[in-house]
Amino acid sequence: MMRDLIFCLQEATLQLIRKDYLSPTEPSQCFINPPCGCAHPGKELKCEDCPYLEACLSSFKT
Repeated sequence: MMRDLIFCLQEATLQLIRKDYLSPTEPSQCFINPPCGCAHPGKELKCEDCPYLEACLSSFKT
């Protein structure tokens, strides 16, 4: 719960600071320069705990 709240606050801050921030329009765009520093998403274990990737990819669920 607290982790989700912190993530939401981080995302809101990011959007306020960077007004040019646009949400990805395709799932493949989530893997381009993620803010958590994953060079190879899906291939490195540290990428599994990246809240940005999780949020970005879950926004495309149908």
